Amino acid sequence: MKTIVIAGGLLASTALLTGCGLKSLAGPTNQDTVDYQVTDKVSRLQVKSGSGDVAVTEYDGTAVRVTETIQWRENKPKTEHKVEGDTLLLTYTCGSGIKGWGDCDVNYKVEVPKGLAVTVKNGSGDITLRSLTGPTEVSTGSGDIDGTGLGAKSTIAEAGSGGVELKYVAAPDSVQVDAGSGDIGLRVPDGSYAVTTKTGSGDESISVKDDDASPRKLTLEAGSGDITVSPA
Repeated sequence: MKTIVIAGGLLASTALLTGCGLKSLAGPTNQDTVDYQVTDKVSRLQVKSGSGDVAVTEYDGTAVRVTETIQWRENKPKTEHKVEGDTLLLTYTCGSGIKGWGDCDVNYKVEVPKGLAVTVKNGSGDITLRSLTGPTEVSTGSGDIDGTGLGAKSTIAEAGSGGVELKYVAAPDSVQVDAGSGDIGLRVPDGSYAVTTKTGSGDESISVKDDDASPRKLTLEAGSGDITVSPA
C-alpha cells in the first residue's frame, strides 16, 4: 500500500465556498413536486445542481424516471431536462439567477436503466447512489455521498465537506475518492486491490488484501478524516 501524508484541510477550502447553499440560510417557504419520465434512448445521466439532495437508483425499466422537489422563497426556480446527444441533462435556474444562495433549491430522485453512466455535480447537498452498475462520477461541495449495492467498474467521488461511504456487491476496477473534510469508508468484495491512500489527519484501516500489482485500483484521499477499507 502506498501512503502519502498531506496537509489537512486544504482540499476542503475551495469546496466550502461553493457549499454555502440554501441549507445554511433562511429556509424555503414554498414547495412543488414534479414527476416525469424520459423515454429517449440515452447512455448517460448528468445532473447539475446548485443546492439540494440528489438520489439515483438503478431499476429494470428502459425510461429514466425523475421526481423533482422544488423549493423556493421568493422566486420559483425553472427546472430543465433535455437530451443532448446520448446524455440526459437535468438542471435548474433560480429566479435570482444564482443557485444555492438562499433563494431556491431542487431535490432530485432519479431512476435509471441498468448500466447507464451517471454524473452528478452538486454545490450543496447529499448524494445517494443505489445499485448502480454503470460508470459513476459524483461530486458535492458540502454534503455526504452514500452508495450501496454498487456494481460499477469505475467510480469517482469527491466531497469538499462531508463523508463518503461506498459499498460494492461486485469488485470494482477503479475507485477514486477525495474527501476534503470527512471520513471515507469503502466496502469491497474479497480479492486483491492496489490501495493508495493520502491523509492529512486521521486514522487508516485497510483490511483487504493489498497488492500493488493488482489491476483493481483504490485511490483514497482525505484531508481531515479517517480512511477505512474492509471486505463487503
